[in-house]
Amino acid sequence: MEDIIQKIISETKLSPEEIDRKVVDKQRELSNLVSREGAAYIVAKELGIDVMKKVKPKLDIKGLVMGIRDLIIQARVMRVFDIREFEKNGRKGKVANVVLADGSGSCRFSLWDDQTILLENLKQGGAIEIFGAYTKDDGRGGIEIRLGKMGGVKLLEHSELPEIESLQKTLQAGRVDIAVLKEGMVAEIRVAVVQIFETEQWYEVCGQCGTRLKHEKISIQPGIEAFAWKCTTHGTVQPAHTLVVSGVADDGTGNIRIVLFRDLAAKLLGSTMEDLVAHKGKIFENSDVLGKEFVIRGRARRNTMFDRLEFIASEISDVNPTKETELLLNLFASNTKM
Repeated sequence: MEDIIQKIISETKLSPEEIDRKVVDKQRELSNLVSREGAAYIVAKELGIDVMKKVKPKLDIKGLVMGIRDLIIQARVMRVFDIREFEKNGRKGKVANVVLADGSGSCRFSLWDDQTILLENLKQGGAIEIFGAYTKDDGRGGIEIRLGKMGGVKLLEHSELPEIESLQKTLQAGRVDIAVLKEGMVAEIRVAVVQIFETEQWYEVCGQCGTRLKHEKISIQPGIEAFAWKCTTHGTVQPAHTLVVSGVADDGTGNIRIVLFRDLAAKLLGSTMEDLVAHKGKIFENSDVLGKEFVIRGRARRNTMFDRLEFIASEISDVNPTKETELLLNLFASNTKM
């Protein structure tokens, strides 16, 4: 209470007695339903004085987990994708994605329907503060940020965030050894698969946004209920199937758990999603992946349950001898110049 009074005095030059009278009058005006401190806050606000403490957001991208509400976070815009329009069950909609980074890692910021108007002010390299947001599974083993109904984006003129050039170097390391991978790093690794965890992990997801669905009871008509797949954004939908395959990869400098989703998982197993869906329960029977080499691009993240790094794939390809030769020649040339 005293801090509020002193703040008002310093900015208005009113005497303590005058302020006290205003506080008492405000309590009477509100039928004494607020405390003196509450009345003082209101008086300060009416005088144009912000007495709320400014709290610097504590969360960074590395610290994001699923289910956070009322999120406030600062980040720099790394890339803005075009708006994508879609139609589902007779309803038209649109979505656009923005890649954010803050020095601790990167994530996707997803804008839906009317929210896409915010893209007009989002420029690559710009620093922003997102408020009134929440976190969701991005459908690829990561976390994405979405705006709530009262959420928004504030452009920051001044920020302590690293500059975009520094973030690009940190997040896009190119080809690296497993031994030098760090949390949040986006990189490419050449590895041999030394273990596959033969546990089938199938999930039902929304075909529009990739969000994992919930199987909920709905009312068809009075007295009659049934179960349906529900997306928190798109309501009742026909589910699409997604698969998660994980294993261990090694490159001679170390090993790391790798995680692959949907088509990437199918590619690792030398198959297609359609074929794997048709052979649920038996997808590993004819797999011959152990010992095979792949080039995998993705992001290193920390598995909080086991407190270890794992590599979430975004691309996978067989080793191309021609490209590998070019890479070695470029590396040799670079070292020779040094």
